[in-house]
Amino acid sequence: MEPVDILKQHLALCQDVYQLLLEENTWLKVQKKVPEMQFLEKKKVIVQRLEGSLSNLKKLKPEFFSPFDDSKKLVGESHSKLLQIFYLDRENEDLLVKLNQPLDRQSFNRFTVGPDEINEIHNRG
Repeated sequence: MEPVDILKQHLALCQDVYQLLLEENTWLKVQKKVPEMQFLEKKKVIVQRLEGSLSNLKKLKPEFFSPFDDSKKLVGESHSKLLQIFYLDRENEDLLVKLNQPLDRQSFNRFTVGPDEINEIHNRG
């Protein structure tokens, strides 16, 4: 398989991962509960696909690439998509942590007063 084809497949897989994480994010925000088992199965399948893609990427060597193809562009697009994936995954993780806390902690708001009042409290001394 050509390096460009491997990169295109990887980018498409990154798109699939991002869409799945968006679906999870929507679920967590709307349903306010941990996703169901069916969704977790989707994640397992995509992890297996990622392992295969990673294996293919590891086989690539710089000398396989043509300076005239889109490989550099594809690598850049994959990198950008991965950054989006990491950000969204972190947000989902934070939502899951929050949902697994007792109800009184879920609605806890650290700052119940505005910044002006906080400054006033600190300037009293």
